[in-house]
Amino acid sequence: MSRRINNCIMLRKSKAFACTKRGESRFSPLGSPHRVVKIIYFIIFLMMLCFRAYAQEQNTTSPAPALTQQQSSRLREFQGWAQKHGSSQTNQEAPPQAVAAQSAQSTAPVPIFSAAPPSSNTQNSIETQAPPAAVPPPANPHAPRIMTFEESQQAMLNSVPPPSMRPSEDSEAAFNTMLQQNMPLNPQQVVRLHQQIDISQRAQATPPTIPPKPVSTTLMINLAPGTTPPAIRLAQGYVSSLVFVDSTGEPWPVATFDIGNPKAVSIQWDGKSNILLLQSQSPYSYGDMVIRLVGLATPLTIELVSGQRVVDYRVDIHIPRIGPNTKELPVGTTLPDSANQVLLGVLDGVAPPGSRPLTVRGAHADAWLVGSTLFLRTRFTLLSPGWVGTMASPDGMHAYQLAKTSSVLVSRYGEPAELNIEGL
Repeated sequence: MSRRINNCIMLRKSKAFACTKRGESRFSPLGSPHRVVKIIYFIIFLMMLCFRAYAQEQNTTSPAPALTQQQSSRLREFQGWAQKHGSSQTNQEAPPQAVAAQSAQSTAPVPIFSAAPPSSNTQNSIETQAPPAAVPPPANPHAPRIMTFEESQQAMLNSVPPPSMRPSEDSEAAFNTMLQQNMPLNPQQVVRLHQQIDISQRAQATPPTIPPKPVSTTLMINLAPGTTPPAIRLAQGYVSSLVFVDSTGEPWPVATFDIGNPKAVSIQWDGKSNILLLQSQSPYSYGDMVIRLVGLATPLTIELVSGQRVVDYRVDIHIPRIGPNTKELPVGTTLPDSANQVLLGVLDGVAPPGSRPLTVRGAHADAWLVGSTLFLRTRFTLLSPGWVGTMASPDGMHAYQLAKTSSVLVSRYGEPAELNIEGL
């Protein structure tokens, strides 16, 4: 008997040692600790599913709380506003819970979401869909609403006291006849009439031909007898300015003038300056005018022509003499008696015939080379080398004719500066 008991004890100890070696507990019927943790997680997951199902059942079966009187009033106001502004629904599908929660949080108007009527296939899934954009209600429902044009007309008619007796049929017929006689056009016809008037006015303002091309030129007056006077091209509706300067570019004031056809051209002058403003009064005219300058014994004759393809906006008229406003006389070479047309073109920025353009470094200037002669166009005064001929415009531009050189010295704002000429 004792031997059998010892055998049982030894067998139980060997089983316990085997279980311990495999990582199991001989006292746990569930097995290893990892299996126990998994079972606990599964039980918790089942409890969460049951709780969620119970909560959804309570939300679907519980009745909606009743709205207060203030909330019902605001809901009716918003539904009326939505119907008046073209809303397709009366927003009765909005859940009252959202209205109650919004009223409890703020006294502002409750935003009601409107959606399209659900179909039979989507009736069960309407709660899971996101609501569409909210229709913004008016900021203040109690604020006065702005009336439309038709409502304002009706309000003015209602403000008039009603007649003591109903108008007769003859009175209504006479009123309608008077309206038809004084205002026979309907509003659409009135708008079309205004459009036709606008088209007619635009056509009336359109010139019959292409407008003239505006240009700005420079003229050199030749005071010798037998020369052809220069022509000034005018145009009706355009103002042309004549600027008289001497050979150094200084203004030469006008003493007096006379015009051959006063009805064809109008002239404005302040009585002391060197500028005349001319404007043609007719589309086509021909004539001339005579100008006398201060201190110049010889009068100037200019031909005036209008109706050309080009109109002179500004004409700088150079007189080959020293004017009364010259501050310093040119030193080095006497001025030529005849006009130098090549130098005059350089002054206007026109390259001399047969010239080759050069590059000027050190300041903004233009230079051309014709044989061994250099033409320079700049706003600065040339100091060295000596020039052969020069011209100046009223805006301060200078044109010089000098011998071929690779560098010149100019006076730039009172200080000497060297200009390098490249490309010789």
